[in-house]
Amino acid sequence: MVNVLYISRTRIDGEWVPIENYSRDFTVTAPDAVRPGEEFTVRFASAPILAVAAFNKQLTDLRVAYRVTGAGTVVTYRLEGGTNTGDARFWVERNGTDLVVRSDGAFPGGVEFDIPDLVVTVRAGSSGAVTTSPGGSSFEAPAFYWFREQTTTGSWDPFENYVDPAAPVTFTTTAIESS
Repeated sequence: MVNVLYISRTRIDGEWVPIENYSRDFTVTAPDAVRPGEEFTVRFASAPILAVAAFNKQLTDLRVAYRVTGAGTVVTYRLEGGTNTGDARFWVERNGTDLVVRSDGAFPGGVEFDIPDLVVTVRAGSSGAVTTSPGGSSFEAPAFYWFREQTTTGSWDPFENYVDPAAPVTFTTTAIESS
């Protein structure tokens, strides 16, 4: 498991407010090594999400961004599993090297749910390595995001998060080894 610390903010009464020390856990699996041209599987699993009810009456427009970089090509991707998500619809948007798991479902605050895992098939290049990490790069292209109805004010505001580029996080590294 890897704990990802974010630079985070939300808006309250029209003002942007930083959220200190917000982090999330992820379990990402991939082989340590593969042969050139071999296809292999990477599984991205986010820890369950619990939006604190004191601040979040409900949330929607959920986004979790993952990144696959290096000497490999993403061949396919799919979503598997998920629990306590009701009738929420999930899909994946590809944005360059980022794969963003999204949902437009309505999730109540104070109720834990687990989004589906992202399962990616990657084809190894001829040499080098394939690395996975959190996606996103800014508040405008977040690594983790939701749009929330605030419990006390009833206003709708974003909760935006990305990884500090000065402290990058790596989930996995798969070496491409020649025979």
